[in-house]
Amino acid sequence: MDILRYVLGLIMVVYGLIKILEIQFILPSEVYQLRLIELDGISLTWAFMGYSPWFSILLGFFEFIPATLLLFSKTKYLGAVLLLPTLMAVFFINIAFGFLPHMRIFSGVLLLLDIVILSNTWKLMLKLFNEILQPKTYKFEFILNAILLATVITIVFYYKINI
Repeated sequence: MDILRYVLGLIMVVYGLIKILEIQFILPSEVYQLRLIELDGISLTWAFMGYSPWFSILLGFFEFIPATLLLFSKTKYLGAVLLLPTLMAVFFINIAFGFLPHMRIFSGVLLLLDIVILSNTWKLMLKLFNEILQPKTYKFEFILNAILLATVITIVFYYKINI
């Protein structure tokens, strides 16, 4: 099982770094002159993902950080849990936008590796989900403070990016 997490971790570290270093999602400038109807799914996806450099970098961190956690025994399951939504998104994007069959298969294999790593912890995961889904009573003040904090963070983040 350790070999699977090392393989997945190292592959995803590379994919994360490629995005962080802004090497992926680069298209020739002529592509941006075409009408959307003229683009295939792969070019459209790459143009969309590559349009915003900070979004590309953010995606890279969503791959790099969990992948790094996979490489260490104490954090391997946390890495696998955090990597799952990213791998699911990549897999479904590859299917939905008509990526080449080998790309779909490869992203599916990466997703499957992550699921296999997580399969050892299904009892723990079930317990965690049950705890999360149990209705709990929170004080009104806590909820209000959380909403206020989220609003302030959103406003600051929005204006920092748009300046």
